[in-house]
Amino acid sequence: MEGKYPPIRGKPAQRNQRLPQDDPWKFFCLAMTLMLLLFDLILGVVLAEVLLFSNKMQEDLKQMDIQFVQGLADAGHERDIMWGEVFRQTEAVRAGNESSCEPCHENWTAFQGSCYQFSTQELSWFKAKDHCTEKGAHLVIINSQAEQKFLSPKENNGYWIGLRKQYPKGIHKWQDGSVPTFLNWRDTRSSHYDCAFLVGSGSWSSTTCYAYWYHWICEKPQVC
Repeated sequence: MEGKYPPIRGKPAQRNQRLPQDDPWKFFCLAMTLMLLLFDLILGVVLAEVLLFSNKMQEDLKQMDIQFVQGLADAGHERDIMWGEVFRQTEAVRAGNESSCEPCHENWTAFQGSCYQFSTQELSWFKAKDHCTEKGAHLVIINSQAEQKFLSPKENNGYWIGLRKQYPKGIHKWQDGSVPTFLNWRDTRSSHYDCAFLVGSGSWSSTTCYAYWYHWICEKPQVC
């Protein structure tokens, strides 16, 4: 039986043959690729959060600006109301004390606790102001319609009043630095120039302080 089958031939086994190994650079490149993808993902999330935060901050600042401006407007309105109330209370006290007040000097006229003098000469606004100061008075400050009606010129003459533009803001203020609570401009263009005066109708207009000479009205407190 042994002679019937030929011997099987083959190569002898090699004891020292090495198995194939994976390239380590492939793992490195794969790891770097995954890290870059993860970094891009994290960076995208961070940028999105930063953009969202920036937009929210801008919106908050815009709202703060709106609230600040509104607060200033409300404060200015409340201040005007307060000064108006102070003036009304003062006028009421003056009206109640007029009976006990001393008469105004000659050529001065009393009205609601003040003495007024209408000039017969004509000067520039600053010269007229100095003239009133020399008499212990100031150019008239008009605070109400009643006072305006009392002061309305009986003749068609212009009379300087104590209202002048203050710079750098270019706002008309009275000689004592207060902002008018009562206005009586003749029209929208009448307040264009620096120094104000009464026209024949009793309304206000303005012109340059030196170029024209007008009459003027001085005012000082009545002694009560």
